Amino acid sequence: MTKRAFISQADLQRMAKVAKLEGVTVWVEIDGKKVGVSPYVPADHREDMEEDEDICL
Repeated sequence: MTKRAFISQADLQRMAKVAKLEGVTVWVEIDGKKVGVSPYVPADHREDMEEDEDICL
């Protein structure tokens, strides 16, 4: 029997959607475990970004 995941696939997909639309890293902490989702940013566009903005849920 496998252990239940502490974050659901639906939650990860929601986080990924926000990260992609807003261009930020989204973090969630559950029971002391932190999970972050970042959008894919091509290397040539990273210099254009001023600062990474984090959204903590």
